[in-house]
Amino acid sequence: MGRWSDPPFRYRERLALQAVPDRAVVSWDQRTEVLGTGELSHSERGYLRLLPGGAVELVLAIPAGYTEIQVGRLLGGRLDLSPGILGVTPAARRLDRVGRRLQLEGPELVHEVLIAVGGEDPAPHVISRLRRQA
Repeated sequence: MGRWSDPPFRYRERLALQAVPDRAVVSWDQRTEVLGTGELSHSERGYLRLLPGGAVELVLAIPAGYTEIQVGRLLGGRLDLSPGILGVTPAARRLDRVGRRLQLEGPELVHEVLIAVGGEDPAPHVISRLRRQA
């Protein structure tokens, strides 16, 4: 089977979004830690670029050996990002495409990551429900 499947585990995700002064850019700093141990499971850093007409570009670097450039559109409280350019280093696990969806649902930001491997269509990989902290 071509799907990329890690064993289930409980985790804590932190996504820090911060406006860059005087620019239509938001910095993105994400960390996932295994609950109970605090072990870093995943991280990514990059930028959301806000363009005219609600267009958005997401540019990320992921230390597991990937870079993502995705494009989408912000409509209301929802941002759908289409799989765009994916860079994969020779030592990284095989990954064909990544898509993301962010949706405001009341006090939560729902962040869904879809991945495709083995020529299959993107399928849900992880869904996180994030709450704002001061």
